Amino acid sequence: MMMDLRPHQTQSIDMLRNSLSKGLNRPLLAAPTGFGKTVVAAQIAMMAAKKGKRVMFICDRIKLVQQTLETFDRFGIDVGVMQGNHERTNYSAPVQIASIQTLARKQHLPIFDICIMDEIHSLHKAHKKLMEVYNNLPFIGLSATPYSKGLGKYFNDLLVPITTEQLIDQGYLCEVDYYGGRKANLDSVTRRALPTGGTDYDPKSLSDATEKDEKLVGDIIKNWLKWAEGRQSIAFAPSIRHSKELVKQFNEAGITAEHIDGYMDEEEREVIYKAHDNGEFMILSCSRLLNTGYDAPRVSCCIDCFPTFSKIVYQQRIGRVLRISEGKEKAIVLDHAGNYGRHGPAESIVPDVLDDGTQRYSEKDLLKNKKETKARQCPQCTQQMCGVRCKCGYEVPMKQREMESTDEMLTKLSPEQRNRKHTSEDKRTFYSELLLFTRSKGYKDSWAAHKYRDRYGVWPNAIKPIWVPGISNDTHDYITSSQIRWAKGKGKVA
Repeated sequence: MMMDLRPHQTQSIDMLRNSLSKGLNRPLLAAPTGFGKTVVAAQIAMMAAKKGKRVMFICDRIKLVQQTLETFDRFGIDVGVMQGNHERTNYSAPVQIASIQTLARKQHLPIFDICIMDEIHSLHKAHKKLMEVYNNLPFIGLSATPYSKGLGKYFNDLLVPITTEQLIDQGYLCEVDYYGGRKANLDSVTRRALPTGGTDYDPKSLSDATEKDEKLVGDIIKNWLKWAEGRQSIAFAPSIRHSKELVKQFNEAGITAEHIDGYMDEEEREVIYKAHDNGEFMILSCSRLLNTGYDAPRVSCCIDCFPTFSKIVYQQRIGRVLRISEGKEKAIVLDHAGNYGRHGPAESIVPDVLDDGTQRYSEKDLLKNKKETKARQCPQCTQQMCGVRCKCGYEVPMKQREMESTDEMLTKLSPEQRNRKHTSEDKRTFYSELLLFTRSKGYKDSWAAHKYRDRYGVWPNAIKPIWVPGISNDTHDYITSSQIRWAKGKGKVA
């Protein structure tokens, strides 16, 4: 069967072919939600098979094997599945589909001429082993969020044929509106390192803080009724326990909702998925399960109650509601996590480079839209907006912009205000980041101690530094503003 490819899909294949012809045999295709990356993979597999090549397609989860198989079957590709006693096991087929978990358990490595690896931001040690053993063969990586630490050590060409915003403009994805609501106080929540690099909130600490907020669930329900009533919705909660409580409260309010998680039997999950797709209940709630590999175009609202510092998690999550469907004009995100304020619109996040592991890791450094802007509520349409202009046409008046800029600078330079709202964990992180900056510049540690004292009025004698992955925007801003003050005091700035 001939494939009718979209222009950006054809362009991506041309870009991959060009990359491989240059000897860059590890290209990574940044394929946003709605790109149709499985269709592109099917086209590549079909072209390679026609030339007598053996192709291996690797999914990052067992669940996605069946979805990939259905797409490949649609185009009449001769496919075998490597997964236990799967009914489609056929080792003689030129194209094989397997999960990375299945390959990791195999005693003998599969034989192939070209390998396509899906969702490669979740880089498994079995991926690395394959690439090391078959170091002369081409490996094509696919990911909507290629921001993981060290990806550049395994892939040598980042290809971005189209962005999410462009897919929206061209009608392949729907527009999205963001609304902010009440969110839990996270001042006491600790962080932990992520396998993809960077840090994120510790799950237990985050769950405890969220569950203590008795008014939060009520506000979530109230906002859903105001902005999204009647929409098929999915919800993300900080824990399974919180998701179940959310579902309980929705049902008590007369809104049909169900919880789903990875501990359920696969058959039970499939029943729940189908019931939601059929409109038998309105809200499907989880903690993490729906974050990737969930494809339900009818869903048009994301209830985000799960704060995260990871752009990978955030962008994947919002991508679940962007697919087009008949009668679906736009998607809605109800942000009860403050993620819009941390990251901005998910559709505007675009990868720029791959992290090669040689410098301080920061997801922000891998993005084209590196500048972070303050989120606010539009007084005209009440949506969340970044910058001075909203999608509805409202523009922040010039005088208000000047006042807000002045207020922000005064807040940054006020040690008293910072002491009132910074926890001991914040102060320890701040001092640790100062030390990281100090050593990167070749300064003495006493420089960091003086900067800490300037901000908080005391020496950091009792503070034990911790490992930090990099220097936050807040610390960077404080260092910059303090250096400007010092320069002005010396008469070096007009």
